[in-house]
Amino acid sequence: MRKLVVANDFLAEAAEVLRQGKRVKVRIDGQSMFPFIIGGKDVVEIDPLPADGELPAWCCPFYQWEGKYMVHRYIGREGDECLMLGDGNLYRIERVKRSEVLGLLRYIYRPDGSVQDCTDSRWLKRGALWYKLKPIRRILLPLFRIIR
Repeated sequence: MRKLVVANDFLAEAAEVLRQGKRVKVRIDGQSMFPFIIGGKDVVEIDPLPADGELPAWCCPFYQWEGKYMVHRYIGREGDECLMLGDGNLYRIERVKRSEVLGLLRYIYRPDGSVQDCTDSRWLKRGALWYKLKPIRRILLPLFRIIR
């Protein structure tokens, strides 16, 4: 099967669908959410988020930051900015206005047919634990890549 790589502009279309109140499914590329999302393999389903909806702790919003669309972990809030950090990232925290958050990751569809519910409290708690392990991610991420 041929792999088609599209620019991040494609996600602008997904953003428009979310603004219309509809769910979208997209295959995520990149490694910024590893080990929770495997770039190029996992398909994610994103639910629209009402403009005034509160973000649940440790959820994974779909948002626009510096002209790019992405899904990263919500790690907190400072004033009117939401703080986001990819699970596979070590340092860069994105500061995002709440108005730029368009949806929430709902499901991850794995190539083996399994489905991960991203609103499940156990999944969210694993995200919180992974964040607390941030000081040793530099060691853990390469190990997980080898194991996987």
